[in-house]
Amino acid sequence: MQLDAYSQPFVRCKLRSHTCHTHLFIWNLQEYNTRYLRALLDNDNDIILECEQLAKSQGYGPLLLCTYVTSPSSQRQVYPHLHCQADSKLKQGVLQKWTHNCTAKFNIYVPHDLIACLHMVVLCSNPHLHPPPAPIKTPTPLVDIFHELLLLMKWKLADATPHQIYLDKVFIQGLHEVLGWDFPDGCNATLQDLHPLLANLNHVQRLINVLWSVKYLSGMGFEGARLLAEEHAKLPLEQCYVRCVETHNIERGATLKLVICMTPSTRLSINTSFKHAQGWQEFEIELWNIEHQQSVITSADTRLPVLFNHIHGCGLETVIADSHKGQGIAGLGMYCAQLSRSITTPCPYESQHCLCDLGPYDHLRQFYWLCVAHYKKNVYGLHTHVLDKVYAAMLSLATSEPHPDIQKTLDIIRNGGPKAAGELSSIKHFVKIDTSPAWLKDKLEGMKFTFPAIYQPASLIPLAFWKALPATTNGNEQSHHNAYRKGIHLTLLAGLMKGMRYDQGATNSMDVHTTIGVSTRDQGATYIQCAKQCIMQQSKNLYYSPKH
Repeated sequence: MQLDAYSQPFVRCKLRSHTCHTHLFIWNLQEYNTRYLRALLDNDNDIILECEQLAKSQGYGPLLLCTYVTSPSSQRQVYPHLHCQADSKLKQGVLQKWTHNCTAKFNIYVPHDLIACLHMVVLCSNPHLHPPPAPIKTPTPLVDIFHELLLLMKWKLADATPHQIYLDKVFIQGLHEVLGWDFPDGCNATLQDLHPLLANLNHVQRLINVLWSVKYLSGMGFEGARLLAEEHAKLPLEQCYVRCVETHNIERGATLKLVICMTPSTRLSINTSFKHAQGWQEFEIELWNIEHQQSVITSADTRLPVLFNHIHGCGLETVIADSHKGQGIAGLGMYCAQLSRSITTPCPYESQHCLCDLGPYDHLRQFYWLCVAHYKKNVYGLHTHVLDKVYAAMLSLATSEPHPDIQKTLDIIRNGGPKAAGELSSIKHFVKIDTSPAWLKDKLEGMKFTFPAIYQPASLIPLAFWKALPATTNGNEQSHHNAYRKGIHLTLLAGLMKGMRYDQGATNSMDVHTTIGVSTRDQGATYIQCAKQCIMQQSKNLYYSPKH
């Protein structure tokens, strides 16, 4: 591990150079436990053991006892999380066949005539000595039932996905009939009620693909669309949707493939809104569930007002958001100032000031943090307009580590051109910078809470809180994305109903994960998987960036 000119840690292969970008280069490590990471790279077993023992005492880390089991027929070879090996190295644990002395024995009695007698008897003698593994295969009769339900969707089967099939009334009605569902607690049935393994969306998609290969012999592409158009041509006009699937020869031997889909009342429109319920401003409180590795929408009614830790001594300790000025200063900042206008107790982080004397910007310094992904995305838009050292200086501001010379860093950005100087408009409230006419306009329109929200030494958020925070709002963004898969540009009623379906599905998935161990994806959103995707994305940015 090395430090750059701004004392920010990074890891780089010794073979990497300006002309060879194929070797490893990882940066943005300042938000991790760099002491532990450096010890791992340097094989400092004493510090490694100290950090891991501390983590174990707090209920996490690679030293915790592993209780993971899977079926003997599973193709998985390694455990999805890290373990501390005998040589003190961190590796994904290798799954081995478990030799045990379990004396449990099952006897299954199947009637000769299943039509006359629909029941079987399963007897278990002796108790289990181990937890049951999660199922890895859906029984063939249940797969056949699932395919029959999909066939009820008729031509809409062509775009069926694990999310969209729940939107089809015929499919849901057929699922209720198969299960004999009597709407317990007013909830609809889900596929995991048919078999727990169907909670895995990747597995459901594979079963849909199998049916596609049998149902659509012409494939799912242009030829499949042509066959569908021929079928629709036989329908009455008011039922016809695919009107035209044609190939036209154009200039220089090229061909144009044309597909026209239209209903009798089709009208053209262009809409860039991606709201779930059109015309309504949605407000959701979300959290990232670490145990189940998914983002969920919280709905519990606590019957308590919104409390802030720095004002009330309990409640919200930190808030992470994007750099939207209305959400920051006009929303949270002014709201906190209003809450504390009659509280004369000293501020817990600035004892020389009373809470009633704090302004909106002062309150935001106590708890407000910007999403690093949003910040770097905005800075990335300027990388073609500024020099590399200016771009690196701008990125280096988002850190929890103190700069060795913050004024020098800001001078580099200030002298990097008008676009770079404009980015400093939000931090002149905290750092002494010479003013120029170009900056004056930005200062009037700037967001003074931005700098302490990305640079921890300028913030009042405790370092331990800052380090423990998620660096991005990606979990919330993913939750929005999943909800939008149910449909967008909906009426309010449809948005509420489909939102309810999404929430019920998320809750049922977590229940299945808790009781049986089936995740919603083959690859869980573990820290390892997220780190791998982050490194791959960074590598793509480096490869395609003209500046590098």
